[in-house]
Formats: sequence, C-alpha cells, structure tokens
Amino acid sequence: MQPEQTQSNWQIAALTWFETHKVHVAYAGAAALAVWFAAFTYKHVRAGKEAGANAALAALHKPADRDGKQAPPTAGEYLKVAEQHAGTPAANRALLFAADRLFSEGKPADAKAQFEKYLAANAASPTAAIALMGVAACQEAAGEADKAAASYQQLLAQHGGSPEAHPARLALALLHEQKRQPDQALRLYDEVSRAKPVTVWRMEAEMRRDLLLRQHPQLAGTFTSAASASSVVAPAATNAPAKK
Repeated sequence: MQPEQTQSNWQIAALTWFETHKVHVAYAGAAALAVWFAAFTYKHVRAGKEAGANAALAALHKPADRDGKQAPPTAGEYLKVAEQHAGTPAANRALLFAADRLFSEGKPADAKAQFEKYLAANAASPTAAIALMGVAACQEAAGEADKAAASYQQLLAQHGGSPEAHPARLALALLHEQKRQPDQALRLYDEVSRAKPVTVWRMEAEMRRDLLLRQHPQLAGTFTSAASASSVVAPAATNAPAKK
C-alpha cells in the first residue's frame, strides 16, 4: 500500500468517526466550555464580593473630626457587614471585630456569643486563638473563673505557638493566684520568662514572678527562670509616683 493511500484512508476513517460522533463531540466541547465559564464566573464573582466586603468594612472607619477625635465603629455596624457579606474573609473579620466591640461596650455575654459563632466557622484557622482568648475573657468578666481557665488551657493546647499564647498564660497564672495556687502560677510565669526574644509579655511575667516570690518565698528555686539568670532585673509593678 502506498503512503499516499495510507494517509487518505486515515483521513477518511477520521472523517467517518467524526461524522458518526459529531453530536458527542459537540456535547463534550459544550460541557468543557460550560465548566470553564462557570469557573471563570465564580472566580470573578467571588473577587467582586470580596472587594465589596472589604470596601464596606473600610467604610466603617470614618475620618477624625476637627478635634482629632475618631469614633470607632459600633458592634452593630460590624455585624451588619458580617451579615450582608457572609462567606467572605472580610465578613469573618467583621464578626471578630463585632465581638471585640461588644466586649468593650460592656456586653460580655453578647461578645461571647459572637466569639463562639466565629469559632464554629473558623475552628481550624490560626485566628481561632483570638476568638478563644475572647471567649475566656468574657467568661472571666462574667465571674466564671473555672470556665475561663478551661478556655485558656484549650488555647494553649491547640495554639501554643500563637501570639495569643503568652497573654493566655499570664491570664491563667493570675487565675491560679486568685485560687491560691501560687506554684502553678509560678510555673506559667517561668514559661513566659524563658521566651525569646524579650517582649512585653516576658517583661510582665518577670515582674509578676518577682512579686509572687516576695509573697511566697518558699517557692524560690522551685523552677528555673531565664529572668533569674538575667543581669537586668525588672522592677516590680507599682502605682507609686516616680521619685524626683
């Protein structure tokens, strides 16, 4: 068989197959086009929604007045953004901001409900530590010391390396002091005192540790702290005016 004839036969076979299956080919092409168009539309609609949500969140922060005062957004305004732009990262942030504002407005029960709502939708997110910290603070404000301690411990167990871990340790240590458990409080202060680099939390832990050991000298030497090895000893916290 000649090469020209072989090529001709192949072309005839291909045309015959296409004629036989052209409806299926058309359907497959249309389906592929539909998938691409749906993905393209979803991507751009989602981007548009996120842009709108970011804009709505930014619009809540109004410029300062002539006296330089700037009224912060209310919890209600944040919640409105969270509701109208649900499903976007900006709405999630708005929900967290709303919970924080509710706490600042002296409504710990309402704040706790919003922090828990955020946690339910973002349990695996790194920002879950912030919400857990909020829940614990609300419980503490409501006088639920045991529940607050459990929430702080949950934060440390799940997010021990987060920025919220050290303030959680300090808050938990204070609860132990209130329960007259100075040894457990000292252990937490030592954990924060060993942290590097030096931060405001480490400095506070060192001051609290020093004060705790003054009140309970029998605990000296129980734990080894980086603070005790430092050549610079932070002064104990005091409200007394500086000497002139």
